[in-house]
Amino acid sequence: MIAAFVSGAIVRLKNVATFFAPFFAIATFWFVNAWVLTSSNDFILSTKIGVLLQIGEKPFLVLLITALIGGLVAGVAGIFGNQTHAILANDNR
Repeated sequence: MIAAFVSGAIVRLKNVATFFAPFFAIATFWFVNAWVLTSSNDFILSTKIGVLLQIGEKPFLVLLITALIGGLVAGVAGIFGNQTHAILANDNR
C-alpha cells in the first residue's frame, strides 16, 4: 500500500490508469512472490488453504485470489495517493 500510495502521489496518472497501473504492478508482484514461496513446498500449503476457502484443491486459484486482493488494495492506495496530491497542490495556490 505504501508503494502504491507514494507512486500515486508522485506520478500523476489520469482516469482509470490511476487505479490499474498500481493494480497490475502489485497483483503481478504478489502472484510471482506467492508462486515462488508456495512452489518450494510443492503447493502443499496453498492446497490446504484452498480447502479451507472451500474452492477445492486448486493452488493456482488461491494464488489468483491472493493477487486480486493485493491488486485491489494497491489500486485503491494509488487513487488515494493521487487524490492526496491533488488536494495538497490546490492548498498551495
